[in-house]
Order: sequence, then C-alpha cells, then structure tokens
Amino acid sequence: MAGKPEPDVVGSWGAVHPEHRGRGIGSGLLDRIEDRADQLSAAGQSLRLRHSINASDRVVAAMLQARGLRLVRHFWHMQIDFVRPPGSGRTPDGIEIAAAESIDDFRAVHGVLDKAFADDWGYHPGPFDQWLDDYVTSPDHDPALWLLARDPEEPVGALVAHIGGDRGWVSELGVLAAHRGRGIAAALLRRSFEAFADRGIREVILNVDAENPSATALYERVGMRVVKQWDLWERG
Repeated sequence: MAGKPEPDVVGSWGAVHPEHRGRGIGSGLLDRIEDRADQLSAAGQSLRLRHSINASDRVVAAMLQARGLRLVRHFWHMQIDFVRPPGSGRTPDGIEIAAAESIDDFRAVHGVLDKAFADDWGYHPGPFDQWLDDYVTSPDHDPALWLLARDPEEPVGALVAHIGGDRGWVSELGVLAAHRGRGIAAALLRRSFEAFADRGIREVILNVDAENPSATALYERVGMRVVKQWDLWERG
C-alpha cells in the first residue's frame, strides 16, 4: 500500500524450522514478541498486537488463540510462472504506460496508490517522503520496475515491483476508482511480467486480500493462481 503501517499496531511474524518443532521455540518467540509489545504499550500508546501466520499451521493458530488473539483477516499469495510472458495485450485506448523515472513520476505513483487504497482494510495514509525512503533504502529497490499509467489529463494507475531472490514481486498495484474497468491494471501487470522476463525471472508473485474478489479475479485473468494463504491474528 502507499500508506504506512497503522500507528496503533505492532506487527510480527515468524516460523520454526520443521526439524526443531516441539521444543518450545515457537512459544519462546511469542513470549518475546508479547513482551516487546507490552513494553511499547507501556511507553504511553495503546497498541494492538497483530501476528501473521501460514494459514495451514493449525498448531500456531491454537497457540495464538490460547494467548487471546483472534483471526481478523485472510490473505493470499498469487503467482504466475512462465517460459515466456503471456504477452502485453492491448493497452486501453487513451492510456500510455511507461517506467517511472523521475522524482515527479514517483510522486505521481504515490498519489495514485494513496487514492486507490483509500478504502482498503488496514490502510493508513503516509507522507510521500517516508514512503519513498522505505523503498529506496531497501536492497531490492529497482525503480526501473516501477510503472505509471497516464491518460492525457492525469496519472491514473501505478505499479511498484522488485526482484527478491529468483522471484519477481509486485509490491503495489492501484488504479483510480474513476478509471477502473478499462483494463489498466491488467495492462500494467502484463507489462510488468515482460520486464521481469527480460531479466530472466520466470516466477512473479504478489499478495492480495482474500476478501477482495475483484482483485483476485483480475489476477486470475492474467494467469495468476493462489499458491498460499496466510492469516492475520490480532489482540487489543
């Protein structure tokens, strides 16, 4: 999202290697996480603890439930694998898609995403400088993979992506509400797939709210499939 983490949320996630389960490591990690959340809350701010887990991990789910957390949201990882990209398809009439290259382009990307995510669950707006700094300080930052869609009047769609290991990741994708239904998001995705393929990447993945059926349907139309479900649990 173009925003930042909710200011009243302490977020965490973790895992224990299968060969070392049953030794109390997971419980120990959760103890440390809860202690840190309590310390932050004691500093004067009322905070919610939100923990992410693999949805298929019933053991961890039971541990969280026993500690007073409740399941609040499902998310999916959706992925496409290709020998060659599925083709860029037709760019919608009146739309131009190009790489975001300048600071003004980055501001336009942020502005589009900020508006596009305004009604999303868990969204919290964040200033441009902080949003950009979070990206440019990442070792995976590659603005050549950022795309901006414009009509003659204004930026209307944007996509932010990066390469992590041997996979491409679509970090953020948004289209202004007034311009949805024109195929802009699909065109941005296909253009992104081509850019990844040009770099030898053959797997592209993204994260989507499972309670957003229109987004899921879009990703399925461009050839993506659900490969994993993960859940958010929360207390406070």
